[in-house]
Amino acid sequence: MRLGKRVHAMRCMACGAEMRLMQVVPDATLEVPGYEHHTLQCSGCNDVERRLVFNRESAARAAEPVPESAAPPVSPAAANSSERVAVPSAWKRAVAMFRGRHASPR
Repeated sequence: MRLGKRVHAMRCMACGAEMRLMQVVPDATLEVPGYEHHTLQCSGCNDVERRLVFNRESAARAAEPVPESAAPPVSPAAANSSERVAVPSAWKRAVAMFRGRHASPR
């Protein structure tokens, strides 16, 4: 485990001996990049532990900007179009539904 500039060895929860890193697998279940599953084995009692660890270097690599050439092209006509399409917003539809259901008869 790295704390600041010092490096500390991971210790076994069972016997306190130093743990050896046996395997590192990127986590595919979380949407946040940078998490890894570390499999550690005790040098004393051979106990195996698996820990979920956040790796800043791996997260930084995943957060690199996408090159402009990889982005899909945008039609200039769609971006600068002065024509508006009449589409009721979700908010207006929800208010209309609410009023229709809860309107009191007069």
